[in-house]
Amino acid sequence: MDLQWLLPGWIWPLLVLAAAGSVWWARRTYAGTVPTPPPAARRLLVGLRTLTCLLVLIAVARPLLIRMQAMQEPAVVAVVVEDSASMALRDRTDGPDRWSQAWSLTARIDSLIAAQGQDAELATFQGNGRLSLVARDLAEARVDTPRAVGTDLPALVAQARQQFLGQPLRAVIVIGDGHSESLAATSAGGAAPLHLVGVGDVRGPADRYLADLRYPDAVHRGEPLTVEVSVGQRWGAETSGSDSLRVWLRHAGEVVAAFTAPAGDLVRRELVWTPEETGLAVLEVEVAPLDNERFPGNNRATLAVDVQKDRARMLLLAPLPGWDVRFVAQAVRRESRLQLTVVRPGPTGPVLADSLTAWEPPASAEAWLDAWDGVVLVGPPGAWLPDAGFELAKAVTQGLGLCVLAGDVASDYRARPWSVPLLRLLPVETTGDRMRSGEFFPAPTAAAPRHPVLAGVTHGPDAGSALAGLPPLRRLQPARARAGAEVLLVVGQEQPLLAATRPGTGRVLWFGGRRLWEQAFWQLPAQDETGDHPGRRLLRQMLLWTALGDQESGISLLGQRLVYEEGEPLPVAARWRDMRGEPVTGRDLVVELSPAGGGAARTFTLRPDPARPGISAADLPPLPPGRWQLTPGAGDGSGETGEPRDIVVTRAERERAQVQQDRRNLRQTADRLGGVYHDAGRPDDVDRLLNSLAGLDLESAAATRQDRHEPAAGWPWLAAAVALLAAEWLLRRRHGLL
Repeated sequence: MDLQWLLPGWIWPLLVLAAAGSVWWARRTYAGTVPTPPPAARRLLVGLRTLTCLLVLIAVARPLLIRMQAMQEPAVVAVVVEDSASMALRDRTDGPDRWSQAWSLTARIDSLIAAQGQDAELATFQGNGRLSLVARDLAEARVDTPRAVGTDLPALVAQARQQFLGQPLRAVIVIGDGHSESLAATSAGGAAPLHLVGVGDVRGPADRYLADLRYPDAVHRGEPLTVEVSVGQRWGAETSGSDSLRVWLRHAGEVVAAFTAPAGDLVRRELVWTPEETGLAVLEVEVAPLDNERFPGNNRATLAVDVQKDRARMLLLAPLPGWDVRFVAQAVRRESRLQLTVVRPGPTGPVLADSLTAWEPPASAEAWLDAWDGVVLVGPPGAWLPDAGFELAKAVTQGLGLCVLAGDVASDYRARPWSVPLLRLLPVETTGDRMRSGEFFPAPTAAAPRHPVLAGVTHGPDAGSALAGLPPLRRLQPARARAGAEVLLVVGQEQPLLAATRPGTGRVLWFGGRRLWEQAFWQLPAQDETGDHPGRRLLRQMLLWTALGDQESGISLLGQRLVYEEGEPLPVAARWRDMRGEPVTGRDLVVELSPAGGGAARTFTLRPDPARPGISAADLPPLPPGRWQLTPGAGDGSGETGEPRDIVVTRAERERAQVQQDRRNLRQTADRLGGVYHDAGRPDDVDRLLNSLAGLDLESAAATRQDRHEPAAGWPWLAAAVALLAAEWLLRRRHGLL
């Protein structure tokens, strides 16, 4: 036995002084009490108080008793049976399922170890690598059924070895059909021999199955949704009814698309459907099975697509068909969230550029808001607007976006002065009617990293080449920033080039340079043609912010998939940004999970990600099949929430597609982990496994156990201190010292 102290050494002198002081204080206290107790009682009172103080000081020093015990630990052989839905499949209609085969083999291993006549233990578990291992009684497990869905085979092996760290583990046997979502096995990870045993038919029956589905996560309402379907067929020539292939796409139980094609080993076709309503569209793809097909579960799949509202509508008033207009149109074409209408001068007035039909401007602010989400002006409104922009200005304060590209006033189409309400909306005040000529190099301001317009252009992990690589602007509109405006780019020290403001619920962006197209056209040094040019990205983000606003602000879910399978964990991440686009830190985020059709909701706390400020994440437990809703929100009770998102949890279709043993994966995993593969369906392999186990050294191993005990940390120590204080109080009362 060894006695140690957990208190740092430099505090010991202070404790010695405190102990001496407690003795002096107790003696001094009872030397002057009235009435004076008898000498024997005084000595006893001093001793009781001194012992109480010493008990407290010893508790502060934290004594630790360490005792080493020698013992014998029995050897362990661990058997883990894969717990997944595919283990419930039967390879023959009149034969046992894979689960029963696995536990029957486990029973033979148990009998073999028991026959050795030593104290070895057989530890039996079931698991899938996603959830914790579950210890099972052999007799009960044989009559049970699989409970989980999906398998991570390398993780399952790691769990088995982790379960017996520090114990004499002699062998690990993992029995399953070999199907795994993870193949990241790279090291042996343990000294005990590993045996991977495969159950199930390696050839499998004749089967038709969905091999692959490809489709976009989101489409716009009214746009065609294309689903690429790949259908595979095994041993088709041996099965009747295999000459033709029929596939259906269903929505809300109705067939919305279908095709018929000649059958083959792998057939690829497209199904096209046009959604007419926004929201989460849940669809099902079904493949006609073969005659008497034994596993029709892999002939269907569920998919979900986010059907978004119509594209944001943008209006461009273009006085001249210049390159700026052309590059704006190209930028819109690269953004699936935008659609652009261009109005240009005509012989008798403004016309639509694509049809040359006359264009009439909206007559009221409400009409502007109904028709457009954003408006781009190249220079002053000119003759475009009979009211010079009064109603347009009202619409901007009510939520419309406005982007102003400064133009040369002298060359504008029938230039007309700006209306006062429209001028007041701009983030700058122009200081001259003519543009200045020269060479002007843009530079970001301190506010630039906080604004989404410049994300990836001047800052951010995906920022491209700096603005210094762009050519200079040749002409510049002289201006000064208004109070409250966000100046994002400047020329020189104070001359604003790009500025934003938020009048009312709308937003206004102003760019004071001429020939913006040169910034997007310039070829940067050593730039990959497929890369995102900062000048073009800047133009696209100017248009997106004008039409859609700050989509980055508030609480939102990040990268959330729409379709999961039962048994699959749900990784959830949420982000919180303020109105300036900066991450909100120091406040908790939660996500509320509820059935989409209504029902009891559960709330899960998200953990902050230290590497990504403002972002929190968590893994939600697997869910049963159905439609669910995730709603992010603040965890401080403020009631602030983000946009909810619907997800769909489908049946374990991949499990039902596993109609044969994946021998190749089992062999490759065994090689990576330093183990040996055996096929439970081959008697020679089973005999090889049993012979290997029979040759194991199953003798108990000597081990040393360390017992640690802190006597001052438990209730007996506290009870002793209380008993001493109580004895002192009773003695004081007896002698009238209270």
